[in-house]
Amino acid sequence: MGFPDVKAADHHILVGGRPAFTYFTGGEVHVGYDGPPPEGARAVLFPGWEQLTGVVPVSTVLADSAIEQVVILGGLTAVPEMLIDTGGFVRPIWRAGVLTLVTQFGRGGVLTPFEAQAQIPCCHDH
Repeated sequence: MGFPDVKAADHHILVGGRPAFTYFTGGEVHVGYDGPPPEGARAVLFPGWEQLTGVVPVSTVLADSAIEQVVILGGLTAVPEMLIDTGGFVRPIWRAGVLTLVTQFGRGGVLTPFEAQAQIPCCHDH
């Protein structure tokens, strides 16, 4: 089933309440439930996602969820002691078959997920 955008696909998954992922093909966003996700697919509901709220250590993300790796934009690997401010929104992706959360540095050196819940299109105001 294809959706016009990520928000609509995420809504479909959240209402359904079962683990799923989104991926792009044919100019649409698709939802997958079974089988290995394609490279770059986004996990929307996954084991442990409910625990990833507020500020949590990388070690907790890795121990209490299906996320297997946390990386920092630019190619660095986050160490277990680093903190992530999830903002209540985490969308890891599959990279080489590994569920990976891509982060970036925020205020005070605390990491934040690279994908924000409120997407702002690039160059939207000029």
